[in-house]
Amino acid sequence: MPEMSSRERVLTALSHEEPDRVPLDLGGHVTNIQTAPFNELKAHLGKNWETRNWIRDHVESPEELLEMLEIDTRYLRVKPASSFKRKIEADNSFVDEWGVRWKKPKDTFYWNAIEPPLKEASIDDLESYPWPDPSDPTRTEGLREKAKRLRAQNKYAIIADLPILGPFECSWAFFRGPDQFFMDLIMDKPFASALLNKLADLHIQLYKNFLDAVGDYVDIVMVADDLGAENSPLISLETYRELIRPCHQRIWRFIKQNTDARLFLHSCGSVAQFIPDLIEDGVDILNPVQVTAKGMDSSILKRDFGDKLTFWGSIDTKHVMPSGSTQVVENEVKKRIHDLAPGGGFVLAAVHNLQPGVPPQNICAMYEAGRKYGKYPINL
Repeated sequence: MPEMSSRERVLTALSHEEPDRVPLDLGGHVTNIQTAPFNELKAHLGKNWETRNWIRDHVESPEELLEMLEIDTRYLRVKPASSFKRKIEADNSFVDEWGVRWKKPKDTFYWNAIEPPLKEASIDDLESYPWPDPSDPTRTEGLREKAKRLRAQNKYAIIADLPILGPFECSWAFFRGPDQFFMDLIMDKPFASALLNKLADLHIQLYKNFLDAVGDYVDIVMVADDLGAENSPLISLETYRELIRPCHQRIWRFIKQNTDARLFLHSCGSVAQFIPDLIEDGVDILNPVQVTAKGMDSSILKRDFGDKLTFWGSIDTKHVMPSGSTQVVENEVKKRIHDLAPGGGFVLAAVHNLQPGVPPQNICAMYEAGRKYGKYPINL
């Protein structure tokens, strides 16, 4: 098979046809590399790349690295409003433009959301809360020009990265706190619905601003909302359909009406029970395919949904990438390609971001194995 451009490769896979090889991804909000492993990787490769963070220790992957690993995707992302300036306080915390405080304890690598700003709020408080302006034009300054340059090159699949996590995850993880919001879903449904719909309205405005700038140039638009934990979904299917799904439908319908790009959903954990609804509501791509979670067997997912969904991710970051040998990493890549790649509909990436503790040799081994074993026709 003749060699394809990266964009041809990704679009062919998304059309459930077989490209020349499995596409490779690195660099998005949920398919990225964090500061510590990036610094180890550049030392391993003998490079002096600048370590540029763009959100909570996510690294802006240098173009040379993307080309070296033969990554087929390039990302466009919105910025905070120009009026927002992040200030790290003495306790190593900061408040983001949404009013959520983040803190990074000295003995960890991760920023945690603390002090949910709406934990004690009433429905009336939702209107008086100082929400940021999602339509601030500074969020997309320069993006249209960058998108036009990338499209003129016509080399890579262009992805509109996440402007914000989904309304469900924002509600429980950031604004209300998990204990309170999961009680709200049962004990105070009017408040839960009001918060979810307020966030959905803000999401739609953020995506309007984003898509007005780049919607006619991008191939994929990302959304996110974690619906699963490791051993079970976070909520019942009934609760999802009653309270969360209507908000997803509004946001995703708006996106589909304003671009021809494919819809990419990031949803961690055990999410298999939601997949029929997700497909019905327009999701084209499911990420991260958390293969260690309950019910997320890659061969079964491909069997049941592979004709309708593209699976994006699947390389285990819980055990394999941090703790496995390079041979274990290679075997993992071979298994996921065997399960998910036949007939197209698969893009290879790690399950979520490459985090501290992942050796640089394993990062190189993952992408090397993807290039080696992902050639079509698959013969594993």
